[in-house]
Amino acid sequence: MHCMGRMIGSEVARMRRSGADAITRAARRAVLLCASLVLVFAAQAAAQPSEGELDLGGTTYALQTARHKGFEAVRWSDVPEALASGSFQRGGVATAMVAGVPLELRVGSPFGRHGESVFQLSNAPYRQGAEVWVPLELFRDWLPAIAGAREPATAGFEEPIPAMAVAEADPRPTPGSRRPGPWRVVIDAGHGGVDPGTISPRTRAKEKDITLAVSLKLAEELRRRGGIEPLLTRDRDVFVEVMERPSLAVDWDADLFISIHVDAQPGGRTSARGFTTFHLGQARTEYALEVARRENAVIELEGGAEPPNLAQLEIILATVDRDAYRRESRLLAGHIQNGLRGSLDSRDRGAKQGPYYVLMTPGLLPAVLVELGFITNSADEKQLTDDARQDRIARSLADTIEAYLKDAGRRMAATEGRG
Repeated sequence: MHCMGRMIGSEVARMRRSGADAITRAARRAVLLCASLVLVFAAQAAAQPSEGELDLGGTTYALQTARHKGFEAVRWSDVPEALASGSFQRGGVATAMVAGVPLELRVGSPFGRHGESVFQLSNAPYRQGAEVWVPLELFRDWLPAIAGAREPATAGFEEPIPAMAVAEADPRPTPGSRRPGPWRVVIDAGHGGVDPGTISPRTRAKEKDITLAVSLKLAEELRRRGGIEPLLTRDRDVFVEVMERPSLAVDWDADLFISIHVDAQPGGRTSARGFTTFHLGQARTEYALEVARRENAVIELEGGAEPPNLAQLEIILATVDRDAYRRESRLLAGHIQNGLRGSLDSRDRGAKQGPYYVLMTPGLLPAVLVELGFITNSADEKQLTDDARQDRIARSLADTIEAYLKDAGRRMAATEGRG
């Protein structure tokens, strides 16, 4: 059944890359039938937790695990007291004492806090019914690492980062080596389906339609140039959950993630205009924080999801703001702003940082969110809804992405040559 799931995942990815129009109805029915079977078996497996064992310092602990979201997880209330004493969950927050130090995890966030240190998991805790479930890797990889029992087994695992003394621990100009083949760029058309995004007060034009149009044009432009494989989180008017979007970038082993959005001025005002590119980090202006609140609010449309706690996210981001991937995201954001100046007759509002859930890629790859302009401003809206202008925007973004990836490749090669 695992192989069937992988086959269907590959088929769906191939369908997205090649275009749904090229797939026959019979093929669609076959894929949907297989997918339904997989979901049935997955639901049955999730309903019957299996028992796993954890060896820590010569002591073996029994852990009940289940799969609800494609990875093994442990119900927080079932964690043995010897591993996490005084475990407690409330409002999407799971806490306990581990090795005599407070541990805190939050639903929807791959970051956890252990005393004054922050660590990152490959998958995020989630809520199933009234229970919080945490990834098994917390016990399999992170806990043995802090206990000194063995080195972490997960390739992408990182040691906790001291919250009060963040240092440039990774001097590399770019994040690690990449796989062979074309660069993979994930293009995320913001909003969609039941979530229209911002709406024009004049024409009722919707953000979700503008972002999809630009994203499709950008994908086609990158595909035409060769050497870059564009992958779309959505290629039609559908709703995709916030946390699923960056996870797709990890599943596809992507090199870059760009989320396309349209801005809006609150309170019925229409004077603000211009384009902005955001990367992940603490908001340093009220404007950056307000945009993050609006873009993150879509999570409330997801069944059972907790609204994002920006205060907690800001604290966590303070500890990871200066790692190699954040530096790359800042660099990419600056490149995009420079490129958009030639395609948009509007104000350059600069590259900024903010606490965006959609940019929290578990695999830590360069990621940015682009606000192309204000749909509440008549001049900006005219450009954003114009087909020819959308073509120009897509070409500018493609130019920027292509130039950035070439530069990143050169720096990566130079780094490996010094190795």
